[in-house]
Amino acid sequence: MLQSAPDALDLPANATPADYWDAARTLSLIGDTLVKLDAQARPQPALAVAWQSDPSARHWQFTLRRGVKFHDGSAATPAAIAQILGAIHSGWNVRAAADSVSIESATPMPALLAELALPRNLLLKRNTNHLPIGTGPFLIAEWQPGKLLRLAANEDSWAGRPFVDAVEIEFGKSLRDQAIALELDKTDVIETAPQTANGSQRHSTSSALSLSVELLALVFSANSKAQDPRLREALALAIDRKPIQSVLLKGAGEPGASILPNWMTGYSAVFSAQPNPQRARTLLADSRQPALNLSYGLSYDPRDPQAQLIAERIALNAREVGITVQVSLSGAEDIRLMRVTLPSPDPATSLGEAARQLGLPQPALPATPGNSLDDLYQAERGLLAGYAVIPLFHLPVASAASARVHDWEPERPGDWNQSGFSLADTWLANAWLVDSRPEAASR
Repeated sequence: MLQSAPDALDLPANATPADYWDAARTLSLIGDTLVKLDAQARPQPALAVAWQSDPSARHWQFTLRRGVKFHDGSAATPAAIAQILGAIHSGWNVRAAADSVSIESATPMPALLAELALPRNLLLKRNTNHLPIGTGPFLIAEWQPGKLLRLAANEDSWAGRPFVDAVEIEFGKSLRDQAIALELDKTDVIETAPQTANGSQRHSTSSALSLSVELLALVFSANSKAQDPRLREALALAIDRKPIQSVLLKGAGEPGASILPNWMTGYSAVFSAQPNPQRARTLLADSRQPALNLSYGLSYDPRDPQAQLIAERIALNAREVGITVQVSLSGAEDIRLMRVTLPSPDPATSLGEAARQLGLPQPALPATPGNSLDDLYQAERGLLAGYAVIPLFHLPVASAASARVHDWEPERPGDWNQSGFSLADTWLANAWLVDSRPEAASR
């Protein structure tokens, strides 16, 4: 069961993080990418079995896996793959050869492997009903927009037939409805809130908590009344993240003042997340913008059940140092509380994706393969200069499975067909194997 209720099976460009993960998980069961990344951001073969690039990283060549077919029976030829990729990336020159596909660009592409592993680069065709046709472990058996998707095992999957015969996904189910359905054995896999992932389900279910793959941050709009960087820095110093995490987030996530979480970079502690009200008041006294004479509108996503409470707590912290913040969904929006997706274990790729979602310029990284941590740090520091964005928390994504689901060990949420974990490799125990009632012992 999933929360989103999509009208089409695609990956919306401006999807919320919840919708993004739902779409990515669903589509990854249907299609494949050229390469995958494992949890350590190392590229692994998928439809491509080998690759190489020239020293400038402008020209790449991918040797394709042989004998792969789309779900409609057509061959996944280099020409077919090149056509799909070329339509996704108009700025690339994608060409087919006898057993390979080449990608050329006018600018260096040192992080191309991580880019190609993103869900938006799933290699999918579309039929006359605009339904996706891929090469993945499952094919579409039934689609009811916004309600239900039934997938059947792909008997000719290049990775081997899935252990399960089918997957049925019900859309538009709230977290509460999902939890009840799991308790009543009416579903096998659900989404959960990260703060309830440890211990809220019954003993016979298993929970999976991802690495931190979402960022919760404050973003100043382009026409915000809060234009002075000293005022913005004062607001950043006023926010006490720890009580918000302990009470409102119930211990989930990690307070942070960096865009990328520490597991990606190891340097997030350099960006201090500690409150400093005294320093905030000093900055306000030096600001060209008299904070006491203005009220700043703070909006939030009403679909996020915790957003309003977090926004109100931030407004309270701001008021304590002399900044008036009005939490509202109407009126002028000076600041917005946003969740953004960190979709890749590759830090450079996630930094670029986060910058795009936050409305920031692309990070200034050297156009050479293998960016160093110092390069990454300097690029992130440049994005945060001026306090146009104030990072607050890095948050995980959680799921739970029934007792009959085995080999359910996702290292990160991403797709459900990733390297090192695939839903196609799970297996379901018969009911008598997981029945813990006393009378079951005699069966």
